[in-house]
Amino acid sequence: MAYDTIVSDWNGTITKDNDEKAILETIAKDLFKASIPLHLGRAARLLNVREELKTLYWQGSQDAEFDFATEMFKIYNSHVINGLPISFIHRSVNRYAERKETQYKLDRRILRPIRSFHQAGKATGILSSGYGYGIDRILSVAGFRRCFDFRMANSFKQEGGRATEFLLKIYKNKHQLLLETLRHRNLDENRTVYIGNSEDDEGCFDIVRYPIVAFLAADELKERWASRYKAFVPEDERDLANYLNSV
Repeated sequence: MAYDTIVSDWNGTITKDNDEKAILETIAKDLFKASIPLHLGRAARLLNVREELKTLYWQGSQDAEFDFATEMFKIYNSHVINGLPISFIHRSVNRYAERKETQYKLDRRILRPIRSFHQAGKATGILSSGYGYGIDRILSVAGFRRCFDFRMANSFKQEGGRATEFLLKIYKNKHQLLLETLRHRNLDENRTVYIGNSEDDEGCFDIVRYPIVAFLAADELKERWASRYKAFVPEDERDLANYLNSV
């Protein structure tokens, strides 16, 4: 095989969730439940946040140029996250990871081939703008965490055991971080497979020798990237595994 490394996106690639909305909503809901009946002021504030987010979601659905992720995190950081104990966040995310509906979102058509080629000696990793701890927990519950040698993702900034904000250090810069990660690990982009689904992954497709479009990607993007980058668009899990065996 002409490659040594497989790197995959997370949101919209390994999981059906396109962003961290579901995890953040879970944290906010758990905080709301914990606020009743002793912290009614905090509960009322969280209800206002919910209405503010509804407006944001509507705006994001209407305007393709609207930076939904950045604006969503601004609201959560200001009104939910700041001052919240990291232990509370971890407990909430742990429960989220264990839910059946969370596990059903995983695309095992990608995870199973990655596991097979990792067992065969390929280096494997995840590069994501998602929440690193959440990714680890979801994969651990599913039994796939050890299939990845490294994971680059975002995290909560914290002080004294409390979160201050969710840091979007990985967002719209994945191609730069992919190059840095590969070079840090003495890996060659010309011997690397990258699996992605969104325009945030496009720069990575331009870097690696073997781009693959995820099953969950929009048909329009599959066509565009197959044409522009000669990206492989697998039809099913067997097709993906055969491709990874053949190149």
